Amino acid sequence: MATKTAAQSSDKKRLILIVNNKGGVGKSVIARALADLYRHEKMPVAIYDADGGTGTLLISYGTRDGNKALLKDQDPMIGIAYFDVRSDSQRSQLLDNIENGADTILVDMAGGSLNEITRIVDDGDGVSGFLSAVESQGYRLTLLHAISNVQAATQSVRDYINVFGDKADHVAVVNKAWGTKDEDFPFWYGFEDSNGVKKGGKAKSDLEAMGGKEIHFPALHPGIFAKLDAANLPFRQAVDSADMTLTDRTRLMKFIENADTAFKSVGDKLGL
Repeated sequence: MATKTAAQSSDKKRLILIVNNKGGVGKSVIARALADLYRHEKMPVAIYDADGGTGTLLISYGTRDGNKALLKDQDPMIGIAYFDVRSDSQRSQLLDNIENGADTILVDMAGGSLNEITRIVDDGDGVSGFLSAVESQGYRLTLLHAISNVQAATQSVRDYINVFGDKADHVAVVNKAWGTKDEDFPFWYGFEDSNGVKKGGKAKSDLEAMGGKEIHFPALHPGIFAKLDAANLPFRQAVDSADMTLTDRTRLMKFIENADTAFKSVGDKLGL
């Protein structure tokens, strides 16, 4: 069992799920940055990729052998263990994994996972049984909602809030890869149509009413991101890559620093 650190919340362990029912919103990039921070800080965190054996969190942060091939058996405290939450035979691992007792557990969820969570214990009818099991193991659930600029990504926040309510802590992670200004996220921040009618913004209001928090996740230069993906490198390790120019390394370090700052601003929800 992992040893509790001074920085860990004194009352609850944390089960952190990075979620959105819409795919392609940047969940795995957010997961990689948070995993990078945990590993850099040498925190006893168990990390899982719920997208089977093909998730980018696993590919970038999983433990490899001497030939740089991913190990089939991954220790979640060192590498990235994995399962497929959409599989009938593997779905229950989301819940069973918390028995390892780590103070903090991070799971990068596949797109559209909300329905899969409701099926683990509750046969598709809510999450009361799932939450009861989580709480029985001494965990508090944190939902990190990845936010892009499309309506479906924003609607996902309301869907999760409707299901989990105040039984979870909610953090909206506005992914600046999709824009730098509030108006770039019209459905999240709200906008006025051509007739002056206010639209959107309800999900943000619902989250705030639940006591939820909002953080801004920095954008990473697309050329640098492409180099990282090609080499399957963790962010901090890539700073020393021969494929990176000085400008690349400087931009990457700025991205890492800004991501760390954003996560630490809600550190009490992330076991930091």
